[in-house]
Amino acid sequence: MAKNYPESIPPSFSAETLSDAYRRGWNHGHGIACHNVPSLGATMRLEALGRVTVTAENIRDVHTDLCWEAESNARCYSPFEFTAHEFNSADRDKDGKFDPDKEGASESLWEAFEAGANDAITADLSEYTDEDYGIEPEQKEETG
Repeated sequence: MAKNYPESIPPSFSAETLSDAYRRGWNHGHGIACHNVPSLGATMRLEALGRVTVTAENIRDVHTDLCWEAESNARCYSPFEFTAHEFNSADRDKDGKFDPDKEGASESLWEAFEAGANDAITADLSEYTDEDYGIEPEQKEETG
């Protein structure tokens, strides 16, 4: 499985504050991908797929959709609120007033965080094998 820490950080996020935001995004995405693995036979409702029963044929699509729904939902609750507040305040001074010298800092942090989350989810999902999903060899033969 993918690591909970990126092996490298994209050059566009190499500045210290951006690399920290990217790492936080990576950890966020990694946790989502490894804790939202669907089970064969489970039935669920997903925003993108609707009501679906998990099969050997659709498990990767279901896993991907579960990850993106979880990533979106995770932003609605604390402790994520602390990260959001920190990033949203990055272009403000200590009194909460806009600081023109810090203009764009908030957007840059969010961009780095979202890239880290995206890269972690993609990295985790790319390493799942049929065995990881519990797909038996005879199930692969039926679909092949």
